[in-house]
Amino acid sequence: MRTFLATTLFLFLLVPQLLEAKDPPPAAESFATFWADFKSAVARNDKEAVAAATKLPFMAQQSKADFIRDYPLYFTKEVKKCLATAKPVRDRDSYLVFCGEEIFSFGKVNGAYKFTDIGMND
Repeated sequence: MRTFLATTLFLFLLVPQLLEAKDPPPAAESFATFWADFKSAVARNDKEAVAAATKLPFMAQQSKADFIRDYPLYFTKEVKKCLATAKPVRDRDSYLVFCGEEIFSFGKVNGAYKFTDIGMND
């Protein structure tokens, strides 16, 4: 009888909690979504949004304020035109965008895609 009562109490208290619908974990942002948002922010010249999508400190030394100050150096008219039509190339766990002499790198930082670097296209 004690076993029956313990089992009944267990089922009465625990089963409803197990059956509750749990919210699924948030889906990882795809690169395609990140890329569309990043290109849009660059096209709008939204320095704050681009900074938010950038791994800071940028290039190992720049703060957000420095990045925003130097934004016009990184995103020239030619670069903006290139980014608008460029097709990112996957490179292992990152993506690269080639714009003339420069390579724009994007990768995951703490589970989210970020603009990480500008390198020379040699």
